[in-house]
Amino acid sequence: MASPEPCAAAAAPGSGFGAVDGVLPPELLLEVLLRLPAKPICRLRAVCRSWLSFTTDRLFLAAYAAVHPHPLLAVLVDSFPSRCCVDLVDLSGNVVEEILGVGGECRVLTASYDRVLVAGEHHRVSVLDPATGSVSALPFGIAEDMARRNGMRPAWFAFGQTNSTGEYKLLRILEDLEDGYEADPVCEVFAIGDMNGRWRKMESPPGYLDPSYTNGVVFEGAAYFFLDHWQMDPSYYFATGCIPSFDLATEQWSTALQGPVNRILEEANGTLNYADLTDRLMLAQLEGTLCTAHFNDRISAVDLWFLVDFENGMWSKEYRINVEFAFDGFGDGVQPLLVTDEGNVVLWVQIGSKGMVWIYNPVTNTSSEIVQTKSSIFTGVGKWKKCQKKRSKTDVRTGVIAYWRI
Repeated sequence: MASPEPCAAAAAPGSGFGAVDGVLPPELLLEVLLRLPAKPICRLRAVCRSWLSFTTDRLFLAAYAAVHPHPLLAVLVDSFPSRCCVDLVDLSGNVVEEILGVGGECRVLTASYDRVLVAGEHHRVSVLDPATGSVSALPFGIAEDMARRNGMRPAWFAFGQTNSTGEYKLLRILEDLEDGYEADPVCEVFAIGDMNGRWRKMESPPGYLDPSYTNGVVFEGAAYFFLDHWQMDPSYYFATGCIPSFDLATEQWSTALQGPVNRILEEANGTLNYADLTDRLMLAQLEGTLCTAHFNDRISAVDLWFLVDFENGMWSKEYRINVEFAFDGFGDGVQPLLVTDEGNVVLWVQIGSKGMVWIYNPVTNTSSEIVQTKSSIFTGVGKWKKCQKKRSKTDVRTGVIAYWRI
């Protein structure tokens, strides 16, 4: 590629940055550029030498990194009794921070909003603060007593904010047994920061949830879950392929959203049926919307479907990722974690008792492994963001580390 040509106007000297002469002063231009994702910044570098100088200046790079911190993955390391902790890992596979004291037999529920949540014995939940390394257990609720009585039945979790007040709530759902038979699942909610500090029982979900993927996805103030596969079939009384949701503000269930199940089967042109989707669908929030990942083990590929029209339940397939490199013909599931500013897709890949994190580059159609554990998908990973030290006198003196919320 040819080197960028000089701009017609010379760069203004003494600005503190590799300045670009133009309509905007360098300080205002900086504020504008800091709002852009990484891709447009890279394109600007090819415009001319002044743009290249401005966007590669060390002061600009430091300011950009503070506003756009790279995400970290919260990975549970369970090699009891030698080591049981949560590692915060960057996208190069480096362990940035280690949080001890999480206990054995845990799984990561979520890693966001300045917190890492893990579930342990009897589905009891602990909150980890990466800033201080502290671990705080939430009070006992209905689920702990049920788990002691019935054994380790499946449990579903979701954590997020309400749209109206921004309050943080944790949703927990547990299967119950009555005389050896499954009863309606028990649903309870805990408001983080509630002065009463107690779990409150809610209405049960409108159907049986998918036991193969138990972390709900919070999107625009509601927690979404997949139904168990047999309820996707048209013979069931639900609207085919609906995705039930729990509104964190009103604390009510809804079945208004239609998933991409019908589109997936239509595109398969008779090669797949509802039973073939068992354990092959996972939810995520990517690029500001809901995403359904469909792992087609027959062709060792993962299709990512993005919600584009909530009211009409319209989904668009944006990615097809070949995962044969990881599975070698066999695999249990693929969970998308995030899409980076550069457009790369970060995936959690499960093969038996081995879990791996891969980064897929859609431009080169290549993938690379960054993390591998011997834990199952039920231990989980979560995405979490950390920022640089704040540029204030207080932070310079005390060395306080601030953490961005996502």
